[in-house]
Amino acid sequence: MDDNLKSAIIDFLKAFTRIVVQANLYNEDHPEVKAAAEDSLKKLGFLLSLLKGENIALNLSGNKFILNGIQIMTSDKMPNSILNIYKNCHIDTIEFNDKVSQIEMIKFSKIGVSKISPEQYLKENSISNIKILIDKYVRANIKENSKTQENQSIDTDIKNQNFIDSLRTIVSKLTSDTVLQQKLIEELMSKFRKEVEIAIEKAVKEIKAEKVKVENDYIRTESVISNIASSEIMIDKNGNVIMASSEAEKITGKVLKEITGKKIFDVANIEEQMINIAEEIKGISDKKIDPKIKTGGKEDLIKTIKNSTALIKNEEGKIVGTIMVPHDIAKLKEVEQLKSDFISTVTHELRSPLTSIKMALDLISREKIENQTTKTMINAAIRNAERLNSIINDILDFSKLQSGKMTFSFSSENPNDIAQNAVDAMLPWAKSKDLTLNLIKSENVSNIYVDKKRMEQVLINLISNAIKFTPANGKIDVLVEYISSSNTVVFSVKDTGIGIREEDKKKIFEKFVQAAGGEKIGGTGLGLAITKAMVVMQRGTISFESEVGKGSTFKVYMPVDKAQIAQQDTEETLPKKSWWRKILGI
Repeated sequence: MDDNLKSAIIDFLKAFTRIVVQANLYNEDHPEVKAAAEDSLKKLGFLLSLLKGENIALNLSGNKFILNGIQIMTSDKMPNSILNIYKNCHIDTIEFNDKVSQIEMIKFSKIGVSKISPEQYLKENSISNIKILIDKYVRANIKENSKTQENQSIDTDIKNQNFIDSLRTIVSKLTSDTVLQQKLIEELMSKFRKEVEIAIEKAVKEIKAEKVKVENDYIRTESVISNIASSEIMIDKNGNVIMASSEAEKITGKVLKEITGKKIFDVANIEEQMINIAEEIKGISDKKIDPKIKTGGKEDLIKTIKNSTALIKNEEGKIVGTIMVPHDIAKLKEVEQLKSDFISTVTHELRSPLTSIKMALDLISREKIENQTTKTMINAAIRNAERLNSIINDILDFSKLQSGKMTFSFSSENPNDIAQNAVDAMLPWAKSKDLTLNLIKSENVSNIYVDKKRMEQVLINLISNAIKFTPANGKIDVLVEYISSSNTVVFSVKDTGIGIREEDKKKIFEKFVQAAGGEKIGGTGLGLAITKAMVVMQRGTISFESEVGKGSTFKVYMPVDKAQIAQQDTEETLPKKSWWRKILGI
């Protein structure tokens, strides 16, 4: 390969990588996306000219990346953004010709995150000058003896094909009789479906039982622990005090402004108080925490407090209560961190098996199933898996918010598009409950500077609540309005549901609170707490009006596009704040 060709190939791959990344970050009409598409087409044209009009075929074979039969590099040196297209779409070759347009290049760059088949994606997006092929250059330029080549070819086929195609490949090696091949495949698929159905039924049953058990253990433990303390002190990841309740101020003997920013051990009066704190105080969700505890205070005081409290456990070793003899000198430790770590650990342990179950259910649902009872059972299992996933996602999102790990990617977005995406996502559920879900757009509405996905999640959470608490034949309206006087865009979600009682209105945005018209419906009670946090972190506000028996209206106020300047200025001049500090405005 001459140096000019090698350089042209590298330049094109870099440009192709850039358009894949940019197209998945921004809208199709974004200047960065258009610039990346234009650059990739320029590099493609130059490479085609060196190949004298021959189409460009990029093939991934095993761990080798091949261009028109020439090995370019190994797969471990390729950008993940390119490799993900091959892996997610289960394809081997991408072929470009000299007629590729800019819009085709942009749309094709998003094929890796599409939830439909690659062939359908190309058809729906009118992409005719970029093709996906199977095994066009597999084993190209590799000279081995015929037996070795055959074995390696079979291995490559199975590795790069889906399950059905792999089965056909194996059966074709056993017999050349096509009728017998089809009978073998049908018999194997029948056995496979039965085994998967049994496995899924067992797994779903186990995960439901485990979920109930975990929820019960959590509720019981939280109830016991929460009942032994009436005040809280909040610290950051470095152990500095950032918030304290009025009751906690009485315990420390100092007002909040005197202790804010100081180490918790410096605040405590070691002569009169006992402090018990985990050595690992950072929020950790992907690994086990260090169970070591740091204790401060006089030895006789620590002994007195420990001797005054005993845990009550059941036969399984689970905490079901406490018994204590209070002493005037004993001050009980703050427990919020324990609860947060418990939630994070449990939800992550549930998420992995649930993901496997969902993938298996989705795979089966795509097959042609004649038995209506089986189809109904699979659909019910999918709905329950999605419901479990929603609960787990709520808990994980709240854990991210508490630990300050939830990130936001701001861009200028059309409010009507955001509302439309949210309504489209919730429409099937609304129809299944015989509810009317309407979207009323505003023709003259300005763009808002938000994280599009997070903003869609805000509206989905509000619509989801409306669907939960609205009886059949009810109505839900989603409105988008522009208020020129305050230069804000207002999203309204109005329902004809059961409403919220007066005594519940003050605590409706608190965590683990779920009440409407005196009723409780399945869920975590975290949805509105997460929603409010997301709104505030995007410089918006949220409010609601409700009357029992007549429904509720939630309104989200978001600043228009010029907030981008204020956002950038703030990020450059002020230190990063945790989510709860932004909510409280301190």
